[in-house]
Amino acid sequence: MSLGDKPSDDATAFEQWEVVEAAPASPAAPAVDPEAELARLRETAHAEGYAEGMAAGRAAGEQACGRMKQLVESFSATLDNLDFRLADMVLDLALDVARQVVAGELAVRPERILDVVNLALKQMAETSREARLLLHPDDAALVRPHLDQVLDKNRLRIVEDVRMVRGGCMIETGQGDLDGTLPARWRQVVQVLGSNQNWLE
Repeated sequence: MSLGDKPSDDATAFEQWEVVEAAPASPAAPAVDPEAELARLRETAHAEGYAEGMAAGRAAGEQACGRMKQLVESFSATLDNLDFRLADMVLDLALDVARQVVAGELAVRPERILDVVNLALKQMAETSREARLLLHPDDAALVRPHLDQVLDKNRLRIVEDVRMVRGGCMIETGQGDLDGTLPARWRQVVQVLGSNQNWLE
């Protein structure tokens, strides 16, 4: 039977059988050394693990860096706030010390009221026809002997007022009042310093 012929129905199974040429055998795969394969797999796994660990480490480092940046910004804001609070505390302390020094100076040297009165009189308008100088009774006793000789009694009268704080005075005129009391003078000083601390008697 030739290749082009069709097998007939009455041909035997042996006759229908054709010889098929066997395909050439593929070259035999080289035998794999298990230790070399294990080393190769180990190296591949190590490289993959290193890459994954490096990526995870970078991500964690970026997160930590972000948290650190927030902490630094928060710390900076806190320091700025602390600077302002500390400056206010130092100003308050300085004003407390100044208040105690002034009060102590007036207690030790009550004659300092003469400086206050002289300054107030210089500020008083020359055109004031009649004025009253209000003083604490103890201060009035100190001021009267010194001012009686220079005061025009028709123009300025000394009035004792127990409501006045020692170390201060008030001049009342028809044009307005000149407040030389310690609380008023204190207010002027602390306003210049940006504070609103009151004089506490």
